Amino acid sequence: MKKTPAAGRGFRSAPAALSSQDSGIYPPHTLFRPAKSQRAFEQITRQIEELITQGHLKLGDKLPNERTLAAQLEVSRNTLREALRSLEIAGILTLRRGASGGAFVASDNPNALNNVLIGRLKVTEFSVADLTQAMRSITLMLFDAAVPRINEQHLRAIEANIDAAEKIKEDPRKRSDLLIQFYRLLAEASQNRILVVIADVLVDLLRGWVLRLGSLGGDRVIRSRRSLLKHLRTGDEKAALSELERYLDELHALWLRGEES
Repeated sequence: MKKTPAAGRGFRSAPAALSSQDSGIYPPHTLFRPAKSQRAFEQITRQIEELITQGHLKLGDKLPNERTLAAQLEVSRNTLREALRSLEIAGILTLRRGASGGAFVASDNPNALNNVLIGRLKVTEFSVADLTQAMRSITLMLFDAAVPRINEQHLRAIEANIDAAEKIKEDPRKRSDLLIQFYRLLAEASQNRILVVIADVLVDLLRGWVLRLGSLGGDRVIRSRRSLLKHLRTGDEKAALSELERYLDELHALWLRGEES
């Protein structure tokens, strides 16, 4: 898979005339700039996402009408519609028909930040090596944050997750979906809401990739999770970390071999 430059390269984070203190002063129809590259679709979605996350577009704000927006972005209306539709599917925008319709920043979605991050990842090309590096870094960050605060309630939740996955023999996808929730449970144990958001994005991303790249054979994941749980219960943080790193190393080696074959 071709590796692309880091996200955001070649883009200004906001129109030059705007500063953090100006947020909300300029109406939406002044915020957009031409999307001229061959990946205009990606530039359009990224511009809108950045304007939302930076506060220049707020929940419920209406974007310029289709003709005006396409002209400002210097793209065809078909390209614009495709980008807007993808943002609607991601839950970032709401598209309404009729005289009072148009494209609005979704105002009824409590997970808007997650959806912006997930939506951006879905239209960004990256390699398996990018994925494995990010997954390892995020997982170890979640582990470090969780260990000082983890309690028996958190450990029981992890154990219940392992038990439920172990009972599923004939549906690999359902088992994978359950086991991937481990990262969310680790984030919840940290009691840090920002880390929970990050874990949710990771979980959503991994769902598709695990199906595509595969998982370790047999009950390797189950055995690793039970070993990790045992070490956490006995307070052996070093052994728990070693088990987690060993599992990640095996999984990532499998995925990288799959990309090369």
